[in-house]
Amino acid sequence: MADVTQLPVMTASDAEAIGFARFNDVPTLPIDIPDGNFTISARTSDGRRITFFFGEYRRGRPPSFVDVQYHDNRTTIANAKGDLSPTFDMLTIGRGGRHAYDSRKHPTDDKPSIAVILLGEPKGCDTLA
Repeated sequence: MADVTQLPVMTASDAEAIGFARFNDVPTLPIDIPDGNFTISARTSDGRRITFFFGEYRRGRPPSFVDVQYHDNRTTIANAKGDLSPTFDMLTIGRGGRHAYDSRKHPTDDKPSIAVILLGEPKGCDTLA
C-alpha cells in the first residue's frame, strides 16, 4: 500500500498556510500524493463518481500527469483497448474567462473520456530525471 498523508478537512487559508494550493474559499482536503502511480476516487452525495489518476513517466518517480475521468454521464465510446470508456462534457477556462475548449459543442463520438493534466516541472527543478 502506498504511503499517503491525508490531513483533516480545513479552510482554504489553512491549507495554503501549510503549503497546499488554494482554490476557492471552501473546505479543503489536503493530500500528499506518493511517488509512483496513484488514484483518488471521489463520489458525491447523489452517487456521481470521478477519479484522478496521478501517473508516473518513470517508475517510482513523482507523478508527471493526472488523468481525470467522470464515470456517470451514461455515454460511452470505444477506447484504445477495444473496451468502452465513459464520456463527459468539459470546458477549459482561460484568459478573461474565455472557454478555449468546450466539449458541449461536439458530437457524442468526439466527447472526451479522459482529461489529461500535464504537471510540468516543479518550481526550482531543472529536470524530472
